[in-house]
Amino acid sequence: MRACDDNTEYLTAVERPPLVLPPEITPTERMQPLAIPPVDPNPAVLDPLPRCLDQPPRFFARKGAVADPAEEVVRAWNSAWAARQPDAVIKLYSATFQAPGEGGSAAFLDQREQQVATGRVPDGKLEDMTVTTVGPDRRVVTFVQRFGDGALRKELTLVKEPTGWRIASERTIEVL
Repeated sequence: MRACDDNTEYLTAVERPPLVLPPEITPTERMQPLAIPPVDPNPAVLDPLPRCLDQPPRFFARKGAVADPAEEVVRAWNSAWAARQPDAVIKLYSATFQAPGEGGSAAFLDQREQQVATGRVPDGKLEDMTVTTVGPDRRVVTFVQRFGDGALRKELTLVKEPTGWRIASERTIEVL
């Protein structure tokens, strides 16, 4: 891997003749030759100082890793709940969803749908999220979900299905 400040290849580049279009392609005014800018004699004065493109920009950085797709599904689940979109929330549950406690999955999902439509609205952001890979098609996501002054630590188990990641089980770990 090259160092960020190694511009040897750029400085020793030789100008090449322009590409020639095949005769069957008619050039348009949008086809301009590529101009290579001259080397700045004093590159250290650039603001901000250039960095390697090997590293993602700060706004993409998330603790040194790209977000897991299961994490994004949990964030979408919470956002849909915060926006009072019960259909969008329910669509994120798997057909094989295992409800906690008694009553079964259908009763749990009916209750969740009512809760999203008329209950307390969670904050738009989740806190302290961690994703644990259990297998190539299974993730366990724990997080804190706030509802006004109260908060719950929850655990969602997600499975990868042909349509994407879906919630296979849900449980409240702790009331904070």
